[in-house]
Amino acid sequence: MSTQLFSNDRLDAWYDGSAICVVAVGTDGGPLDLGKSEVEAFIEKLMQCLREATASQSGAA
Repeated sequence: MSTQLFSNDRLDAWYDGSAICVVAVGTDGGPLDLGKSEVEAFIEKLMQCLREATASQSGAA
């Protein structure tokens, strides 16, 4: 399981071996308001998932 980026809201991404999974849920049920550094951190996490998925697919070919 991956480490969650933000403690108050649930914003996370991970590669589970067959799909890239994303969850985005605000603690108050509303939309998540992210600052620049939070967006950059989430994009990096998504890119890591994409690298894992690409490597997995390359190995399966």
